[in-house]
Amino acid sequence: MTVPQLVGILLVVGSAAMVQRVSGFGFGLIVVPLLSLFIPPRDAVIIATLLAMATTLAQAWSERAAADRPVANRLFLAACAGMPFGLIVFLVVSDSALRVTVGVVVIAAAYLLGRGFALSHGSRRDEYILGALSGVLNTSVSTNGPPLVFLLQARGYEPARFRGTISRVFAMSNVVSLTLFLAAGKVTAGPAAAALASVPVVIAAQWLGSRLVKHFNGERFRILVLVLLYASGAAAIVAAWTH
Repeated sequence: MTVPQLVGILLVVGSAAMVQRVSGFGFGLIVVPLLSLFIPPRDAVIIATLLAMATTLAQAWSERAAADRPVANRLFLAACAGMPFGLIVFLVVSDSALRVTVGVVVIAAAYLLGRGFALSHGSRRDEYILGALSGVLNTSVSTNGPPLVFLLQARGYEPARFRGTISRVFAMSNVVSLTLFLAAGKVTAGPAAAALASVPVVIAAQWLGSRLVKHFNGERFRILVLVLLYASGAAAIVAAWTH
């Protein structure tokens, strides 16, 4: 890995970590498409997974009081069911096809949310379906946020409850996905070293993000979520066409 590549990694993960702290999601959505522009996509997935495990564990702990634990636990169990299928996709499906699919799905979800689409608070079927889909996306492209964001935003979760719930799912899911990557022998020295070098930047960015959280409530938070979804969907499609 070259010095320019490492500098690019640090800039991308720092920005993503700050966004993650403010919104509760967005780390993988930002990191994977942007890193894929200058390093192999599979290396980007591993770096994102390693760093996301650290950031989400910290955020889940700090936001634990606001989490909807029963919903988070059901989403996690459903995600576990989807992760082995995502690992198969990671190993066999072309990067470009996967990126385009993710981009289209994310943009479609953002459009529906922007139009005021809502889901029932009591439907466990929605939780199991979208939780399983997040598991597939977690181990295939390390962007497991969109299905969870779609569910929680469509249910009208206020910002603190949203961040607490989604961070709890992310933290537990990332431990499982990293275990699967290790078992498959996909965590190599290069991505691991890049992730380790990024830790100080991530910590600083998370601290800065924690200072900005209070400025994103209600409608501002909703707008931030929609902007992130549209931007990440577009980035995924661009990454597919440029590789």
